[in-house]
Amino acid sequence: MGTSKGYIPPTGYLWPDVKRDVTKMVKNNFSSSSMDKAISSFAKALNGSGSSRARAAVQSSGRALSFIDSVKRYGFFETLERLGLSHLKNETPEKVRTGLLQYFSDGGNEFYDNISSQSMNELMRELLEGIDDINEYEAVMNTLNTGDFIREFIIKFIQNCFFANFTEKLLTLFDSLDKYEIAEQSVKSYIRNSIEKNYSINEIQNIDWHGQEGNKIINDNYNRALEILSVWSESID
Repeated sequence: MGTSKGYIPPTGYLWPDVKRDVTKMVKNNFSSSSMDKAISSFAKALNGSGSSRARAAVQSSGRALSFIDSVKRYGFFETLERLGLSHLKNETPEKVRTGLLQYFSDGGNEFYDNISSQSMNELMRELLEGIDDINEYEAVMNTLNTGDFIREFIIKFIQNCFFANFTEKLLTLFDSLDKYEIAEQSVKSYIRNSIEKNYSINEIQNIDWHGQEGNKIINDNYNRALEILSVWSESID
């Protein structure tokens, strides 16, 4: 993914260890212990240097959560009216999807803001894929579990943080793009499986996602995900 505008290469005291562990992970052909160590080091570093900026970016998911809650309470079309999106009511499903993605994106231009927007775009495209009638948006959003939504967003955010920091380094360690793509899938699967296996989030209702309560829920779950990934045991493959 290259470096985004606003990107400052990580310089905290934990990041040199992460870089070494990522290199070892590749040299050890992504063995379970080497991947465990690299992701653990990464999660600890992410929870340290720049953690306040990352948490602020994660909180931007509250905008989508507020929209989903409003649809469940008032319906899709009234929600568009309430949130100043009435211009989407007569658009094609594809233009509605594009408009919603723009609305859900935080709009910030810092490194973690860009990652948050990328993660939200990926998540919403998956959820809204295949909709060919604007009336289907309400049905889809009524079935969304806010707990699952938060967890999925956090998974994507952490995955994208890893590759925003290490894509260029990883590319130098492989002699073909195919090998890099296999490595990318391995790391993403490890992050996803580790988080999904170790915790779930119940449905959360009647929350002001733009307020302190909503921010605390999002941050607490983000911190929990990093804690899970930070655990490392020196297992032997």
